[in-house]
Amino acid sequence: MKQKMSEDRLIKYLVGEATVAEGQEIEAWITASNANAKKFEDVKIILETSRRLAQESPLGEAEAWAKFKKLRADSGHQPAQVRAVTHRIAYRWLQTAAAVLFLIGGGWLMYYFYNGRQALSGQWVNLKATNTVRIDTLPDGSIVHINKNSSIAYAADFSARRDVQLKGEAFFEVKHNEAVPFNVQVKDITIVDIGTAFNVKTGKHNTEVIVESGIVKVSKNKASVELNALQKVVIRPEDKTFKIEGSNDQLYNYYRTKKFVANNTPLSRLVEVLSEAYGVNIQIRNKALWNTPITVTIKLEDSLSNVLKVLQATTPEMKVYETDGGVILK
Repeated sequence: MKQKMSEDRLIKYLVGEATVAEGQEIEAWITASNANAKKFEDVKIILETSRRLAQESPLGEAEAWAKFKKLRADSGHQPAQVRAVTHRIAYRWLQTAAAVLFLIGGGWLMYYFYNGRQALSGQWVNLKATNTVRIDTLPDGSIVHINKNSSIAYAADFSARRDVQLKGEAFFEVKHNEAVPFNVQVKDITIVDIGTAFNVKTGKHNTEVIVESGIVKVSKNKASVELNALQKVVIRPEDKTFKIEGSNDQLYNYYRTKKFVANNTPLSRLVEVLSEAYGVNIQIRNKALWNTPITVTIKLEDSLSNVLKVLQATTPEMKVYETDGGVILK
């Protein structure tokens, strides 16, 4: 286990650009000690604050971060200038945080400190996952798992209004707070929750909400429905009413658990999820196989070729053909 972790690698992880292996290493490093977790949270706070301030600054995020690293390096030659202000902070690299934030946002930092939450009203903090799943803790302690190629934005004054905007797919583990409901906005759909765990997935043709525990309220225009644990709703743009369905499998959270768990799951459902996860077009050309029940557990880290071998072993009569255009099951 690495005892030290550079801020560059932590930033790469926070912006969703770390590889799967790098992400696993960093997550293990974070949980290894309270000091590591503290350093990670400090880097996260600086990054998020710089993003907000950069909206009012001509400096780009990359340029701002470069300036931060330079100031941090230079601070080693001028300890007296920062010790009087921040000598109690554990990490030397934080000693220049205030200076860099002033560079990024001019005088806005002092405005935020002395004008309270009003300065943050109407502003958003953006979190994006690119080629890897991203896990973040929101200011209220809620945890969000953001699937690849997805993003969220949450209100900067999160303690006053727990509002989140979602593009793509994310799983939310919401911290209980009856006084301030947790709201997720997906296009023209609103999901309201007080304290529970649920998955939201939006695509071109529909939005799917699955509740793992607790209760959520889903609404669109004048239509609304309450979902309990192990229930889901699939909403299409033309829908005027909602139909509650049972959530009979655990495939929706493969990106969080790192495995596909099928328990008498129709082959068509498993193929749908595998196609999405591996970015490959998998087609079932034999209708007799469509509802074939599959019971299997597959690791997300397994290659698609190995996954196809496992599927073929569970259903010997099925033939698998890999082509340039994808995979065909007959």
